[in-house]
Amino acid sequence: MSGTAENLQSLDGTELALRARRLVQIASVTIAGLLVVLVRALLEPDAETAATILALGIGTMLLCLYLNLRGSTKPASLLLVVALTTMVAALLWRGEGLRDSALLALPAVLILGALMVSPRHFVSLAAAMVLLAAGIAAATHFGLRRDVLPDQLINRAIDTTIILMISAFAVWVMIGDLHRHLTRLAVQLARLQQSQDSLTYLSHHDTLTQLPNRILGRSRIEQGLAHAQRNQRQVAILFVDLDNFKSVNDAFGHTVGDEFLRQAAQRLQASVRQSDIVSRQGGDEFLIGLTDLSPGEQVGAVAAKILARMAEPYRFGEAEIASSCSIGIATYPADGSDFETLLRNADISAGYAKEAGRNLFRFYEDSMNTRLQQNLQLVAGLRNALAREEFVLHYQPVVDIRTGRMVAAEALVRWNSPELGLVAPGLFIGAAERSGLIVDIGRWVLKEACRQMVAWRTEGQPAFVLAVNLSPVEFHRGNIESVIASILKSSGMDPAFLELELTESTLIQDSEKFMASLEKLKALGLRIAIDDFGTGYSNLSYLQRFSVDKLKIDQSFVRQLLAGPQQQAIVSAIIQIAASLKLSTTAEGIEDEATRSQLVDLGCALGQGYLFARPMPAAAFAAWRDQNLGFAEPGAGAAPAVSAIIKP
Repeated sequence: MSGTAENLQSLDGTELALRARRLVQIASVTIAGLLVVLVRALLEPDAETAATILALGIGTMLLCLYLNLRGSTKPASLLLVVALTTMVAALLWRGEGLRDSALLALPAVLILGALMVSPRHFVSLAAAMVLLAAGIAAATHFGLRRDVLPDQLINRAIDTTIILMISAFAVWVMIGDLHRHLTRLAVQLARLQQSQDSLTYLSHHDTLTQLPNRILGRSRIEQGLAHAQRNQRQVAILFVDLDNFKSVNDAFGHTVGDEFLRQAAQRLQASVRQSDIVSRQGGDEFLIGLTDLSPGEQVGAVAAKILARMAEPYRFGEAEIASSCSIGIATYPADGSDFETLLRNADISAGYAKEAGRNLFRFYEDSMNTRLQQNLQLVAGLRNALAREEFVLHYQPVVDIRTGRMVAAEALVRWNSPELGLVAPGLFIGAAERSGLIVDIGRWVLKEACRQMVAWRTEGQPAFVLAVNLSPVEFHRGNIESVIASILKSSGMDPAFLELELTESTLIQDSEKFMASLEKLKALGLRIAIDDFGTGYSNLSYLQRFSVDKLKIDQSFVRQLLAGPQQQAIVSAIIQIAASLKLSTTAEGIEDEATRSQLVDLGCALGQGYLFARPMPAAAFAAWRDQNLGFAEPGAGAAPAVSAIIKP
């Protein structure tokens, strides 16, 4: 509102300045004309009355100029039109009345008044002129005045010429002002149209990449769909998701990140036809509409071209960045008949392309949507399971594979669903990690395992080192050390008997934040074990850097142990690495006597699997343990452990 008021004040000031200039011009021309008439009147006999009127008119014009000079333009304008009207009235009264040539001045004065005084004063001026004409006509009719004899021709010509010149000048300057106002208005209208065009463009385009935004992109794709419906053509929607945009932003800053997006947009445009639609959905997501496709046209070839173009290095000054994208594809009419359906299906298939390893494209399949809906239902079920306390722990013994006696145990989480029954972790852990629920589930597992261990100790059972598997997601939350410390304190669990099992993918983060968290955990007196060793980025350097205590040989190696010398060499290498670093090893998934015997020959001391015992509820496990327990103090030889991990 304040901006509008300032603009109005500015316009008022401009109008007032223009009015002041026009007043000076018209008053000056009027003075000049009155001087000419005054000189002529002084040369005639009986010129005193006319000279007096003309002198008063000149004085009034000078007063108008003075008021205008002092800044009183509005009063000066009003005085000017009143004075001119009065002088014309005097000339009409003294001359030939309504037949006098001075009557020609009234329209000009009226125009002048319309442009220079307020509407209220203009109405008064017009009314005064009407009354003037009526008054002169009445006075002439009733003999209150008489028309003088006609002047000589030369005098009449001079009077008429002067009046016409003054009137013409007044009208000319006012019409000029009107033209300038109209020109200025046209310029303002053009600027307004430009502003509207600019706002329209900005509302439909992405300001960073200049691509159509999701609103305009949708509109154009829907036009393409309508054309395809009328002409029996096809349309393909490609959902493009940049694979490592966040890493670029974090490593190089937002300026480089913005330039990265601009270059990516340019590459996408260059990879498709000019008739195709490329729009930015937001963030690192783009949408491409391939329109007017003939049946059987190779959409996959276009997607492959985009992948190849996007995989080329990006250069920013001296820096060179390698990147890629994942593409999901949905086609009309096979995968949907409207934009929303096609967009959703393309988005779903892009997610599957990312899960498959990135730098890939995937066509939509009905099974993708089915799996997505199942995953959503599964996540909702897991939330309810946490609220209803439907999770339980089963325990599987870990034995000395040379004697068969139990030296440790592994706790496995199960979902005791009222609808599905006992659900193995392999069916829900993936969904829990993607949704973030693994944090709450993992916290429950740790609390329950610690509670059960403390309960067993209270019953007089020997203490076991408790190993808990931690998901990488839990480390990403950034407060894992405080969570574990709080659970240990509330449960009464001695930290010396807690062992954390981490996957290799968790260890390779090797960031300062991760290192600080791990050091705080070690400072609590905990033990660290690497679960499923050999399946990830096996690296000897992190075994030393992170003060690891144990390696667990993944069951995929154990089950293939008898398949050939290559498999035996892998397992043997893991055992020897652990021995050289003074680490203990546990083999998972032992299911037959031949495998157990081979592991003994290779030097492995501990193992678990169906050959020895299946996972059991706490009560059944306690009974089995009482018959097969072999106890040793933590840290002495093959340290006994109860391992509470989340895996099948």
